[in-house]
Amino acid sequence: MADALRIASSSSLDGRTFEYDAEPDSPVLVGDLLTLRTDEEISLLVQIRTKERAEGSLVRGTGVVLGRLENGALLPPDARPFSTATVGRATPSLLDPLVSGRGPVARVGTTRTGELPALLNAGSFNRHTFLCGQSGSGKTYALGVILEQLLAVTDLRMVILDPNGDFVRLGELRPDAVEHDAGPLRGAQGTVRVFRPGSQGAEPLRLLWSELTRPAQGAVMQLDPIRDRGEYNVLLNLPVTDPGLERSDFLKEIGALGDDGRAITTRLENLGILDWSLWARGASSVLEAIEERPRAAVLEIGSFDSGAERSAAALAVLDHLWERRERREPTLIVIDEAHNVCTTEPANELQALATERLVQIAGEGRKYGLWLLVSTQRPSKIHPNVLSQCDNLVLMRMNAPADLEDLGRVFGYAPPSMLQSAPAFTKGEALLAGGFTFAPTIARIGGRLTPEGGSDVAVPLPTTQ
Repeated sequence: MADALRIASSSSLDGRTFEYDAEPDSPVLVGDLLTLRTDEEISLLVQIRTKERAEGSLVRGTGVVLGRLENGALLPPDARPFSTATVGRATPSLLDPLVSGRGPVARVGTTRTGELPALLNAGSFNRHTFLCGQSGSGKTYALGVILEQLLAVTDLRMVILDPNGDFVRLGELRPDAVEHDAGPLRGAQGTVRVFRPGSQGAEPLRLLWSELTRPAQGAVMQLDPIRDRGEYNVLLNLPVTDPGLERSDFLKEIGALGDDGRAITTRLENLGILDWSLWARGASSVLEAIEERPRAAVLEIGSFDSGAERSAAALAVLDHLWERRERREPTLIVIDEAHNVCTTEPANELQALATERLVQIAGEGRKYGLWLLVSTQRPSKIHPNVLSQCDNLVLMRMNAPADLEDLGRVFGYAPPSMLQSAPAFTKGEALLAGGFTFAPTIARIGGRLTPEGGSDVAVPLPTTQ
């Protein structure tokens, strides 16, 4: 195997890192997992971290020792230097026990050479996770693969804010899904509930006015507690449980409260809030459905007519989960296109309140079993207090040097050499790093088992005669 890898020599001065020389045509890549057997007959699992052409005909590089291999277990390195070592490739039979021993395994694809499975410890999603990649990198597709795996191998409850309808078919199986792979997911199919505005072949996504917090109600009406102090005071003094907009006589009753009350009715009419399709108007609320604890509640918020409705729906769900945090019910909050919800520069008070709530969940939610999985194209648009709390990283193709530099500062556990590879990733390739993988991995994301709900529209091509 050493000949096949064309590694001429390998040595270590501290037993924790190593250097190697390889032939120019060596197939070894940055991120590859290898085994070393030292001159003292110690077996090590190691990873290539750098590969550079040296003077002369050799390629020179460095790597890290991940641990000692003994009786199918990976033990901490014992820091013994070595001058020579026999090199081999890690095998699936070697890696599977190392990952499965830490909890349920999510198989999200393969390493980029296709030789090893890309495995994540599903139990480590009890930490916040950040997924990013530029447009066309396969980011949303990869998120779908991860969600499928979590449905298949855990009992984790998920609440998914879906802005583009990408996950509305998460409860279905593709006709071409191989039973061996799809079998574990089949049992979770009936536990996915999809909510959409209006009647689009799913449960309606509706809220009660009284389910919004007072600050959220004020933000919906664009009320400032100082500038609009009279109107805001009328709002504050309404009964907390008053169904408000759900009552036909609400406007009349509010209008009878003097000039400020009449100003509120005018404001509601001028902003078109009364016409929002978001309101339940006597029907059931999506928050009631979330209380029934489906395995996955997919909220397709992108089809609302206004951005304010989308923001109000997202904020209501986040507030609802946070207000019930003392129940300590493990919940993964998934937010695709998260820069629209927890942005560094909120466009309005609704976005500001949603960002504030997510910062709170990021900082304090883990002890209550509220965990985030946020996905975006631009890391710089995510509030830094959310980004800095993420212990798991999925990085897909990213060309912007500034974004990669920011990621390197925030995610110190991601090797710089692997981060620097991101501009060269092909569609579907990703760097997996953090607590959910025992070693940073450059992976090729596998195929979806469920249909994509919002795949790209193809360019029409001329038909051949």
